[in-house]
Amino acid sequence: MAPAPVPVVWEIATDAGLTQVVRKGEAIARPELAHSVHVEVDGLEPARPYFYRFRVEGYESAIGRAKTFPAPNATVGEMRFASAGCQSWESGYYTAWRHIAEEDLDFVSHYGDYIYEYQAFTTYRDGRTPTRSMPKNFRTCLSLADYRLRYALYKSDPDLQAAHASCAFLPSFDDHEVTDNWASDSDPQSTPAEAFLFRRAAAFQAWYEHMPVRKSALPRGPDLVAYRSLRYGNLADIAVLDTRQYRSRQPCNDGFYANCTEATAPDRTMMGEKQERWLAELMRTTPTTWQVLAQQVMFSLFDWRSLPWIKPDPDPVRRMDTWDGASAGRDRVVAMMRAAKSANPVVLTGDTHIGLAFDIKDDWANPKSPAVGVEFLATSISSNGDGSVSFPQADVVFRNNPHLKFLGNERGYCRHVVTPKRWQADYRVVERVSVPGEPVTTRKSFVVEAGKPGLMEA
Repeated sequence: MAPAPVPVVWEIATDAGLTQVVRKGEAIARPELAHSVHVEVDGLEPARPYFYRFRVEGYESAIGRAKTFPAPNATVGEMRFASAGCQSWESGYYTAWRHIAEEDLDFVSHYGDYIYEYQAFTTYRDGRTPTRSMPKNFRTCLSLADYRLRYALYKSDPDLQAAHASCAFLPSFDDHEVTDNWASDSDPQSTPAEAFLFRRAAAFQAWYEHMPVRKSALPRGPDLVAYRSLRYGNLADIAVLDTRQYRSRQPCNDGFYANCTEATAPDRTMMGEKQERWLAELMRTTPTTWQVLAQQVMFSLFDWRSLPWIKPDPDPVRRMDTWDGASAGRDRVVAMMRAAKSANPVVLTGDTHIGLAFDIKDDWANPKSPAVGVEFLATSISSNGDGSVSFPQADVVFRNNPHLKFLGNERGYCRHVVTPKRWQADYRVVERVSVPGEPVTTRKSFVVEAGKPGLMEA
């Protein structure tokens, strides 16, 4: 587009045909923000669907749908949403997004890795050919232009477009929106902080431009306040966390390790002191039935030593990029769960490209310790390519992790149906992402009863 401001007309209606328009206006799409607009509309009714579209210089967008949240103190009977993320373009088709679009959801919680920053390639390290390729001139994302092009490519996918048009998104970011396994002001390449922060500023600006977030999320250089809380009536409080921007650097130089004593240091954190205080106060006072922690990387203790890509070790092997790399920070959140006004904490996670379900233990060292919450870790939309029904050495993984209740190796998402009495999570999977249009099935379902932390098979 030409580097000039463009007027954008927006309309919101109560019907899918947009004959009953209730709000409309004009916003200016400016080249400094990639010709994006962030319209905030007041005066809509709570807990009802609305339909919207944009008009630009004779062009008309597809019609989108979004449902407003209930009023903060309203009595709510049900909440339906999906948690999803990790959508590598080259790894496969976005079939799971098409199925999410057909689920009739209230919203989607996107945990991150919306894009991957890698340069274009023609083969994987093991010789496999990517399912679909990026343009050959796509380099590793470093500049604002690089990140903008990557979002433009990803958002050209019709299945992802359908998901966005079907319901509201609550987006957060993980590492690949900037670079793999970044932490605070550092990356794994030991780039000086003053240089890395220029890259982080470019990545955050592109994320803001391309995500449906409020104007308050506009970054100030390399800084962006992404953690926030949303109240879904009296049913749930949803705390969207940021486990990248304020965390301690990964201990023991990152990776998978046994006996990394640095990981247990009492000052280690995943959220930073300010965000921890904010979350503690929120959980202490929120009166909803369910307290949701929507975040990025595995929260629960996990022993990786039996997996085929891990170097054999007689002792438990932990991944330093997860909460295992800051166990004191996790202990502080578990303490928040014990003190929470809501007795029903639920952690939503992604990142690992497999599906997992955990009981969060009051005492991880004691398998008989009571659960204080649960964690639903959604698999990837496409990252890692085609999966499999079985998982290598699954019996050993379960034996090493007695609080683990599910282990799945397929692509897909988690669908959640929440009522005042119970939470049901369905692990929805597609058999292959190497071909488009595969059907979706439910691999496993779990239920949590309100007031009884712990997972039960549905």
